[in-house]
Amino acid sequence: MTELVLDELDFQIIHGLQIDPRVRWVALADVLGVDAHTLARRWERIEASGAAWLTALHGVKKLDALALIEVDSFPGQVLRAAQAIAVLPGVASIELATGACDLFVTLFAEDDDALAGFLLEQIGAIPEIRGVRAHLVSHVAREGSEWTIQALSDAQVRHIPAPRPPRPGAAKHVDPRLAVALREALQRDVRMPVGELGRRVGISAQRAADSLARLRQQGLLQLRTDMSERFTPYPAVNWLFLQLPAPRVASALEKIISVKAVQFAAVSTGPANVILAMGARDRPGLLTAEIALAQLVPEMEVKSRMTMLRLYRHLGREVNGFGSVRPEPS
Repeated sequence: MTELVLDELDFQIIHGLQIDPRVRWVALADVLGVDAHTLARRWERIEASGAAWLTALHGVKKLDALALIEVDSFPGQVLRAAQAIAVLPGVASIELATGACDLFVTLFAEDDDALAGFLLEQIGAIPEIRGVRAHLVSHVAREGSEWTIQALSDAQVRHIPAPRPPRPGAAKHVDPRLAVALREALQRDVRMPVGELGRRVGISAQRAADSLARLRQQGLLQLRTDMSERFTPYPAVNWLFLQLPAPRVASALEKIISVKAVQFAAVSTGPANVILAMGARDRPGLLTAEIALAQLVPEMEVKSRMTMLRLYRHLGREVNGFGSVRPEPS
């Protein structure tokens, strides 16, 4: 079977969905100059191939407990370790890495107690793991859904309509149980029409639309479009662990997130007080991007680096076929 090859229009569709995963095809057609049915068919093909997909989750910036975890495995046990970590509660993403660690894990914990239990009791009990270093995140300045593949012009981006805000008379707060039900329904189909969404959770279409809009407005619901690194135009990714003078962290972060190559940036309470992910079209481009960042933020000190080799799991989804790969023998 021939692997899908994405063209310029495919990348533009993905970029449009990164801006708003629920943008109407008719609205995107006006921006791209292509009819809505063609865009819908193109997206169906892209999604079916595993090149890109949509996800609904609790807003990362609103999480009470978020940790980035470096994991060292014993020789020959990387996939076994990844497989064991993947079933633990709260594990959002696992990257196969080189440099600072073997695996890099993103943990979305319910609270600090759950985070402590994960670090002290769960991940440490996996026999294939020989070391763990956790970075507790206190503030996310840029998260993954705010970064795009930059396939559209600035003018095209400006013409994509913003998500519909809640009606003036809509409820200011959404019941947490309803929020969970909406999120779980959207996990099956992020682009689900509000009428069907309402039927799934037992409310009217209008209330579903208002609740969806309110949750997105408040950052409690995050809808995002992600790509496999086999298809993205920016497959090379480095994680940088930075030390900055404490009084300069806030101003430095403003500069850091102004750099288009920066896909994620957060403040950590660990030895590295700023952690960021930077993407490029190839590995030499990572060095170019880091040099540009160092010139912009000369006070930064790189404590360590990690290069992503492959995604094993991303936001609860097994990617790149690892779900069907048998781990290395003991």
